[in-house]
Amino acid sequence: MKRFEQQKANDKVPGLRFVQRMYLMRLLGTFLCFFPILSVLGESGRPFWLHGLLAVNAFIWPTLAWLRAKNARTPLVAEHQNLVIDAAAGGFWIAMMALNPLPSVVIATILLADRLAAGGVVLMRKAALMMLCTFAISWLAMGMEIQTSVSQRTMFATLPLIAVYVLALCVLTDILAVKLRRKSHELERIAMKDPLLDIANRRLLEKRIAWELSRLQNACGDSALVFIDLDNFKDVNDRFGHKVGDALLDTVSQILHAATRSSDTPARLGGDEFVILLPDTSQEEAMIIAHRILEATAVIASLPESDLPLTLSIGVASARPEMEDVAAWLKSADDALYEAKRRGKNQIFAH
Repeated sequence: MKRFEQQKANDKVPGLRFVQRMYLMRLLGTFLCFFPILSVLGESGRPFWLHGLLAVNAFIWPTLAWLRAKNARTPLVAEHQNLVIDAAAGGFWIAMMALNPLPSVVIATILLADRLAAGGVVLMRKAALMMLCTFAISWLAMGMEIQTSVSQRTMFATLPLIAVYVLALCVLTDILAVKLRRKSHELERIAMKDPLLDIANRRLLEKRIAWELSRLQNACGDSALVFIDLDNFKDVNDRFGHKVGDALLDTVSQILHAATRSSDTPARLGGDEFVILLPDTSQEEAMIIAHRILEATAVIASLPESDLPLTLSIGVASARPEMEDVAAWLKSADDALYEAKRRGKNQIFAH
């Protein structure tokens, strides 16, 4: 239970999940880099203290970096600093290996690619500059040695770094890409929903109306729009406040969901206006659905301490060949709604 609560608390701090991911990748990377670097240091007869420093870098630094970022006021900034320090360490070890080609190129490439994936071009530039500076200083201090040959031992020690780390980076990238797609789909779904009601908004409605008109141009069939307006809604808001008005809108939204099919699109056009797109629906079938909505609304009691019942005016318009765009079909349904109101409200008119 405590672990779960701690995880929830960590998720609320920006950057902590990123720090955790980088900790795992750093553990893997420094572990795999340890063997090819150790191989070259041994072959080159480097002093023993460098071997100890390499062990610190490989097995102690990842945890120190994690603690530093985890306890920082801004974990994300601290972790980006850690990533630049990693690059500096990479430059140092490339110098200590006297530019041994295979491990030097692999380590430099992985470090820069990792920085690019973690923080974009800006972080990669900082890391590249730090790597280059550290390398230049260390290489000059070591007498600018160059080792062009790669032993079989060093080659085999480098292969796991190439294979395992690159594969791990690809897996991590894929996981993040999947999460990003899910988040993108969720944001798109939210953007298509009315912020107050569990119903489609105007943007989604118009998108589906346009698709339906396009479909009808290439296929035989009937489709209808049902335009709905709450009667006396302004009086309700003025006398009882927006909270009561919002409750009425929510009630109507629930009625529309209950009265329609899964293939239909009930939506809030704006204010107290609702529209339902009914694909593959004749005008007679649309009238049946409209009557169903009107009957469901009629059983709802009047507002407390008021003689204002909840009634609807409904206009129904079928798609016609001359309707070339969304606005034309909506206007036809709006005209039908206006006629229903002109005739006394609380009724349905179709044309």
